[in-house]
Amino acid sequence: MDKTIWDVDFDDEQEIKLPLSNRQSIAILLGAGFSAPKGYPIGNDMNENLLNFDDSALDFAPCGSLVTSTEGTKNMFQMGGVLNNHQKYYIFCKRLIKEYTEAHNDIFDYEQFYDFIKTEEAKQERYQRLCDDLLDDCESYEHYLSNISHIYNQMAAHLLKDKTGKSWYDDEPFKVNFYDGYNGFLTYLSELSRKFIVNVHTLNHDLLFESFNNTGFINGNISDGFDEYGSEYYGILEHDHRNYNCRLERYTGRYNTPIRLYKLHGSIDYVPFYRRDKNGFMKPEKYIKIKWGIGASNIIKGRKSKYGYDVSPFEYHADFLTGTTSKIKRYDETLLFKKLFKKFRNNLSKANSLIIIGYGCKDKGINEIIKDNFDYKNKPSFIIDKYAGASVETFAQKINAKIIKESIERIDKTWFV
Repeated sequence: MDKTIWDVDFDDEQEIKLPLSNRQSIAILLGAGFSAPKGYPIGNDMNENLLNFDDSALDFAPCGSLVTSTEGTKNMFQMGGVLNNHQKYYIFCKRLIKEYTEAHNDIFDYEQFYDFIKTEEAKQERYQRLCDDLLDDCESYEHYLSNISHIYNQMAAHLLKDKTGKSWYDDEPFKVNFYDGYNGFLTYLSELSRKFIVNVHTLNHDLLFESFNNTGFINGNISDGFDEYGSEYYGILEHDHRNYNCRLERYTGRYNTPIRLYKLHGSIDYVPFYRRDKNGFMKPEKYIKIKWGIGASNIIKGRKSKYGYDVSPFEYHADFLTGTTSKIKRYDETLLFKKLFKKFRNNLSKANSLIIIGYGCKDKGINEIIKDNFDYKNKPSFIIDKYAGASVETFAQKINAKIIKESIERIDKTWFV
């Protein structure tokens, strides 16, 4: 029988993928050390950089946003020698950081400081005098203390940059099969995604993991619960003196890819949208993801009547969790974090194995959730940390984890056998 071109085997048959609904799962937890190869600051770096915060080209606008001067100068918003409220809050915040450090034997920890702001200790006389020259007649020290959290969070967010000074990656070209510092990890992640649901939980606020979507390893197979389709939320993008309304993703809890990302402590692009209820109270309605070039305060919501938009009622800033104990209190916030942590617990309970990368094991809340929900007596767990310290060693013993003192660039699937 004569053969035709259709009978020739070119060995290009597509791989038959296992349906997502039939797959088992693997849980991954990422800490600050995971982003370190990209040049992101780890804990000690953040402490040093906040303690010696460089504001030579930074200032706070009247709306409360931290902005960078294109001319490299400060006091962009000082009118007639008068500081706006947020500039004064920032001055007080810097003084408070310095005084706090001196009071704690010249030791500064950026997460412990965030907790300190909300304690009775912060109301001591030595701290109250720090804003005497900034107060107006109707203001008080407590007023200043309650208004520096958003200042401090923006300072921390400003420092979340890689070694090239970048924090957004949507302008970068598609990387075929190379990502400096992460080739080993991405090769292994790509292989896992062909057979498993890979639930990746991160404590980091940066956008590094999202950038993996634009690689040949992952090729769009990451979902994070946010969806743009059908969204009523928009961001105002200014370009060439014109404004454009760009549709934004909002959290729907929809995960439809093999690799699923859960940012347990929030992200530099997560912003809550508030609306006034029938009683006049402001309540958070939905978490939105902003895009590069769109300010966190420039979010609007389309009306179902199609007549105009509802404007955000007050200025926003990216919302992420910090503090050693303060963030734990927010784990039960129903709008987003309670949902993420419920999924974290469920994912741990169903996982065939647990892989921890770059996590110093110092977060008591996270540690307890792992111990209570992952079946460490019957299922394997691994901690990849080239410089594993005492806290990692201790936690590894508690969950029977194998410590692998190697870099994530060198990850090999044989480690997990």
